[in-house]
Amino acid sequence: MAKIPEHILNEIQDRCDIVEVISSYIPLNPAGRNFKALCPFHHEKTPSFIVSPDKQIYHCFGCNSGGNVFNFVKEHEKIDFIDAVKMLAEKTGVKLPEYRQEKSEDSSLVSTIYTINDIAAGFYGGLLAKSAASTDVRRYIEKRGIEDAVLEKFRIGYADSSWRSLADYLTQRGVKREMTLKAGLVLKGKDNSVYDLLRGRLVFPIFDARGRVLGFGARVLDDSLPKYINSPETIVYKKARHLYGLNFAKQHIREKGFAIISEGYLDVIMSHQYGIINTISSLGTALTVEQIRLLRRYTHNVVMVYDADQAGEMAALRGLDLFLEEGMNVKIACLEKGHDPDSFIRKFGPRGFDVIIKKAKNLFEYKLGVLKEKFNTDEPEAKAEIVKEMLGTINRVRNAVIKAEFIKNLSAALSIKEEAVWEELKKLGNNKSFRRGGQAGLQEVKRTVSISPAEKILVKLMLEDASVVNTVRESLKPFDFKNPDIRHLIEALFSFDTKGTIIDARRLINYLEDKVSPHVISFIVNDEVMIRDKEKNIRDCINVIKKENKDRQLRDIQSRLSLAQKNGYKDEAKSLLGEFNRLIKTGS
Repeated sequence: MAKIPEHILNEIQDRCDIVEVISSYIPLNPAGRNFKALCPFHHEKTPSFIVSPDKQIYHCFGCNSGGNVFNFVKEHEKIDFIDAVKMLAEKTGVKLPEYRQEKSEDSSLVSTIYTINDIAAGFYGGLLAKSAASTDVRRYIEKRGIEDAVLEKFRIGYADSSWRSLADYLTQRGVKREMTLKAGLVLKGKDNSVYDLLRGRLVFPIFDARGRVLGFGARVLDDSLPKYINSPETIVYKKARHLYGLNFAKQHIREKGFAIISEGYLDVIMSHQYGIINTISSLGTALTVEQIRLLRRYTHNVVMVYDADQAGEMAALRGLDLFLEEGMNVKIACLEKGHDPDSFIRKFGPRGFDVIIKKAKNLFEYKLGVLKEKFNTDEPEAKAEIVKEMLGTINRVRNAVIKAEFIKNLSAALSIKEEAVWEELKKLGNNKSFRRGGQAGLQEVKRTVSISPAEKILVKLMLEDASVVNTVRESLKPFDFKNPDIRHLIEALFSFDTKGTIIDARRLINYLEDKVSPHVISFIVNDEVMIRDKEKNIRDCINVIKKENKDRQLRDIQSRLSLAQKNGYKDEAKSLLGEFNRLIKTGS
């Protein structure tokens, strides 16, 4: 793992309140000095997820997930440690230093592909500038109403009709053919030659959230098919993980408090041109969990914009259930027939579009309306079908109050008993094929924590009072501790310059990130054990650990002695017997 300086991690943590961060993902309830919640990492009915504002650590006593604020974001967002640090650094305004990944070969390839993509974007942009006088290109740009400033902002370019324009240009720039093929911008012909993937099209570079060029989409200038061609997935470009326009929109999404999701490149581009900068698109595919989790870094509120043809598609509406699974709020805005966001904004302007956004309905209300238009609600079978479809959505709502309200509204809308709807929901709850949402859909990974009570209490006292470290150091060695995580933890504590201070457990987790599982430290720190006589507990724990070690040593000698006697190894048996007797007498 690439190392981020400890002082940078400390600064980020000092600016982050773990309660505030976690409560932006799940609802927390006060519980004395701490906060409690249903664990977001496994299914449970009784809250066992504890967040300590004093210690800035969380722990679930159900699945033993735990750690500091970095660990929570890492686990909840399903990202690595570095990305979790980056995410919180951006949120807190802490500037991170440049660093290099340890996997130099992969890192070099990734860097090369990014460079090739950037060169290609510049090349296509140059061709557009040169072709501005071209009748076809200029006519198309004017027809779509795209302004020069927006062309430049989105780095829109043009791929001419030549078969090798880009391939030859990249060769001139010293790019090896092998790398050009890996970037996906050229294809290999039957005669082993290469030719350009994109030809005779307007080119849209696709950026990641940091503004790096990942790949390209390209559109024809007329009505020929296929209308769009996209560069293939590469080591840097995975379509399901990115959102078009997010690099430009992310700050505005934070400021507005919600994101607008449309379908195509030009929908996003025209929205931005008219000042609706919190607009992004899903790159023409159904939204994925990865895309939703990426967006969730910036907001928990989304408005999907559909045209009239898309609006009633049940497959699209079912796909929106993913937002509920990920704890997001989603609304649907429907444009009038014949319009997509691009054409609607050009005709009615940003004010007209804003009216549509403000009229957006929540997913429950919108989906129910679509279903009521589709089915004859006078028929019991039709009502049953509507309930089935709606419960597929309701079952993914995490909040129990909202879920109950949706059930109430559904029963009222269909004039059926509320108890009947609840009964059908219970059936879904027992059917694992439907249990994808909220806690029920979690892949439960329960971590085990096997620590003897004496080791746990002793380490807890050491973490709470560093002066205890000196006392323990005089009596025990790291190898005296049975649990391997505890041994690494003890080695670290023994290496510290301790002068009666409290050891910051949240920072200790960062320090030992590669050696000790975070949940082990959070388990010890958050375990509420009443210790009345600290000095006596320290002595007792040390004695218990010594006795446990002595007993283990005796059992080991007995086992080896029995084996030596059985095989007739008299000298070894005599030596082991002497060692056994000395240990009995001296206790060491």
